[in-house]
Amino acid sequence: MMARFLGAALLCTLTLTGAQSAVAQSMEDEVKDMSWIGFQQFKEVSRVLVRTTEPVKYKVDTSKPNLVTLILENVNVPLKNNTRQLDTRFFDSPVRYIQPKVIEGPSPSVRIDIYLRRQVPFKEVQNDNVLSLDFQRQ
Repeated sequence: MMARFLGAALLCTLTLTGAQSAVAQSMEDEVKDMSWIGFQQFKEVSRVLVRTTEPVKYKVDTSKPNLVTLILENVNVPLKNNTRQLDTRFFDSPVRYIQPKVIEGPSPSVRIDIYLRRQVPFKEVQNDNVLSLDFQRQ
């Protein structure tokens, strides 16, 4: 009788633990929104900023010359205005323009192409729900 009780308690604990990880996984897989995209000019860097509703997983691709592609995974853009191209060619900046685009699929993503005048070093920083790429102005 005691063994049956312990077995049931262990099964109940395992089931709850599995349910908790499923809930945590589903929250992680929940689609977030890109709420803002912007550009800032500083003395030493040109900054591309992306604000989302929550911190997101992302990838940066630099395989093509003068192009940095930022892919925000599991992200949607509810406001069409946030998919408009940002023309930065009139600034004294290595960033020429920024083109966000929603990638449709089972898990939506956002692709942000950052076209450069020339290849320059950059660093990426994610603070809470804001992701920024700082391009050296040299």
